[in-house]
Amino acid sequence: MGLSIALPVLGALIAPMSATDLAYHLRAGAEILDTGAIPTVDTWTFTAAGTEWVDQQWAAQAVFAAIHRAGGWAGLIVFRAVLVGIAFGLLGIAIRRRNAGLSERTVGLLVVGAFVVAAPALALRPQLIAVVLFAATLAVVAGRGRNRRTLLLLPIIVVAWANVHGSFVLGPALVGLAWLEDVHERAPRAWLSFVVAVVAAVAALVNPLGAGVWVYAAGISLDPTVTARITEWQPTTVRDVPGMLFWASAAGVAVLLARRRATTPWPALVTLAAFAVLAAYTVRGLAWWPPVAAMVVAGLLPPTPISSRTPQRAVANGLILLAVVAAGLVATPAWRPTDPATGAPRGALTEAPSGITAGLRGIVTRGDRIWNPQSWGSWLEFALPDLPVALDSRIELFPPGTWADLDALRGARADWATVLDRHGVTIVVTQASDDAVLAAALSADASWHASYADAEGTIWVRADRPSVP
Repeated sequence: MGLSIALPVLGALIAPMSATDLAYHLRAGAEILDTGAIPTVDTWTFTAAGTEWVDQQWAAQAVFAAIHRAGGWAGLIVFRAVLVGIAFGLLGIAIRRRNAGLSERTVGLLVVGAFVVAAPALALRPQLIAVVLFAATLAVVAGRGRNRRTLLLLPIIVVAWANVHGSFVLGPALVGLAWLEDVHERAPRAWLSFVVAVVAAVAALVNPLGAGVWVYAAGISLDPTVTARITEWQPTTVRDVPGMLFWASAAGVAVLLARRRATTPWPALVTLAAFAVLAAYTVRGLAWWPPVAAMVVAGLLPPTPISSRTPQRAVANGLILLAVVAAGLVATPAWRPTDPATGAPRGALTEAPSGITAGLRGIVTRGDRIWNPQSWGSWLEFALPDLPVALDSRIELFPPGTWADLDALRGARADWATVLDRHGVTIVVTQASDDAVLAAALSADASWHASYADAEGTIWVRADRPSVP
């Protein structure tokens, strides 16, 4: 069991962190810590300035910022690994409670399998804290047969959840599915599961937004701009690795169900179907399907015969576990030299262009406005807080006209220069991978010149831009 937790922790220590969402959460968290208030309007961009911002994830942001202040980027790397370890440790507990007759090897394989499928969704952002709370909910629900009073912990979990991530709706949903199972099995005091599900849903109102948190959760998942422009909110396909892992796992579960001699209880089918549909509907759903599938499958497997259980080899397992821990300590980016432009260990961040950041720091003046690639927006507003950006990862804030302007610029349509003039843009950053057409147009226009370029992108400066503050 220890090895099945150590492997996810090792993966979390080694994998780089994406700044696409994390950076703006750090900036928001710092503002919350400094002012004691939650942001309510946008003050970071010039395309959505003054727009109402429903910052539902405020508590997670404050935690991230506090850890960053105390331990820097290395602290955040370790924090992510701790969250991943807790999440899959709780999943192991849930599986063991679901079927105490399974061997340690089977439990470990289910945990590691769930991690492999969920890994693409385990970036350091508020959702990762939600994954821990989701796993805690699974552990409580799985153990309700022994002590139903533990269900009373769930409203408390949902209160925390509703202040860190919009997926809090899954907490009451899991308890509701547990109630269906209790009704099907004629479990004593099945009514308690129903009552706890209702109380948990009401407990979500304990947050600064009140009932608005439910509106936010529904709105963000149905926003056509979000679903059209963000790949994580689009359907899961077999054209990438995360999609292939999900569909392979779903097929594996389907084969298991088909080969069972006993009839699968309908509540188990409903639970699997609900989370499979969620994962198929949006890539974001990949965070929730693997733990649920592992726990439900565990309940459907026959107990491992005692005669078939492999004796524990404590010394060998301990040495392997020690080797994994040592590998994690050696391989973690926390030990690497610091990149002076980002302040993070080299290679620890993605979507945080080091050269572009340094280049901008050397030229920006008060009054500049930068048109930036959307995926870099959060990083640039974190690294250069006095420089207004055009776009960041808070997709729901920006009006349709801003997205139309982005399309006009990215395709270098006839009015691309007019768009920049209308917004008063003095600096344009193009991304080498996505903005080749715009870069070519800027290069051919005498009104703009390249100030800096590297393999990641180019900084373009307006020719008549003042060069001093």
